[in-house]
Amino acid sequence: SPEDTLEDAQVRKLDVICRKLRLQPGERMLDIGCGWGSLMIHAAANYGVRVVGVTLSEAQAAFARKRVVEAGLSDQCEVRIQDYREVDDGPYDKIVSVGMFEHVGSSQLGRYMERVTSLGTPGGLALHHGICRVHEEDQAPNTFIQRYVFPDGELHKVATVVAAAERAGQEIRDLESMREHYALTLRHWVDNLAA
Repeated sequence: SPEDTLEDAQVRKLDVICRKLRLQPGERMLDIGCGWGSLMIHAAANYGVRVVGVTLSEAQAAFARKRVVEAGLSDQCEVRIQDYREVDDGPYDKIVSVGMFEHVGSSQLGRYMERVTSLGTPGGLALHHGICRVHEEDQAPNTFIQRYVFPDGELHKVATVVAAAERAGQEIRDLESMREHYALTLRHWVDNLAA
């Protein structure tokens, strides 16, 4: 809600993701594009899962590893500097990707979905969380979002993401648009930047 702090909203978002994945103690979860480790830590601490997080950023990996140690979750969380296409120790019961598939590009979206399918266990769940576009035309290259928020990223149409997942053998069980929530997040970011 507009009254939420950014921090409170973030914790609630992490919990929504974990609940949608129906996490159970002892399950293995893969976090593709694990960033600073927030989701890994939340899932391990509150749902008892074992998590492997992969990122291409050495800075993010170092910070996430430090946070994992500080949280006392080293036996449940592993952070790797690794491309998701190189992960070869599946299957995983649950796979999650938050804000990453925008960066694989339109030409690689199908390969991304196929890789997620191949890393999952039959009957497992995957959650793809990303920013999608609603308009039909291609993105203008010189917009604020293209230049400063997602340089070299591509925002896909929801239908394109769904079709790629289905072609890769994934069954869509839930689809939710959280557009209004993101607008509130952006307002908080702007306030933080101005401050």
